[in-house]
Amino acid sequence: MKVYSTPTHYILNPDCHEITPEMADFLGIAYRSMPRDKQLAFDLSIVKTCSNKFFMMFEKLSKQRQISIINMNDKMLASLYLMKYDKYVKIYTSDIDLFDDRHELKNRRFSLVAV
Repeated sequence: MKVYSTPTHYILNPDCHEITPEMADFLGIAYRSMPRDKQLAFDLSIVKTCSNKFFMMFEKLSKQRQISIINMNDKMLASLYLMKYDKYVKIYTSDIDLFDDRHELKNRRFSLVAV
């Protein structure tokens, strides 16, 4: 995992293509142990799939600190919205939007339609 520091944020970047339940536990511990002087975000630019445990982790962590996600792929974003865990995180399409706190993706609701 890589950690980037900017003047206003710490960005956690898991350097793997899949977030397993074990990796989700590790990311949760890393998130809780980060200093509280800056905001924190997950950069999921190279992550293609993740376990449900990663999404469930947001509910617990959001009680302690605000969670932001940047660069999430479309399939994971749709899963996040379908499971309704989007209310625990702020989602941005790029790091510039995160730093400026603008263009947050929200109020997206999906439904499954049978054909």
